Amino acid sequence: MRTPGTRLILLVDDHAAVRHGLALVLAEEGVGECCEAAGYEEAHAAVRLEPPDLALVDLSPCTEDALQLVAELGARGIPVLVCSMHDGPSYVRRALAAGARGYITKREAPRELARAVRDVLDGWMLISPRAAADLR
Repeated sequence: MRTPGTRLILLVDDHAAVRHGLALVLAEEGVGECCEAAGYEEAHAAVRLEPPDLALVDLSPCTEDALQLVAELGARGIPVLVCSMHDGPSYVRRALAAGARGYITKREAPRELARAVRDVLDGWMLISPRAAADLR
């Protein structure tokens, strides 16, 4: 359970160390509290337990499951920010088409990640410069 008045961020990534690092960054930047899921099924279980204010979703390794998760979370009114090592335009387009409210690469600075989460929580759509570079 979250502390009253704080935002809950669901971190979905198949690497526990990455989830832990993301949670530390978001806590240090005062963005909110985090819950974690390693994949599709765990993410749905976490949402059933307590719906988050935002989901930060990695596309790897099962891109199709991740895209389906993006669409399903969006349909439930949960904004999704994709955070992926992939910055190719096809990944960005597919994520946005599935309903992601933003796309940021894992190469961004921690402060940029926190800013992106805040922006999407505030209703903005965001694509990091690295991810947007080849979009035309």
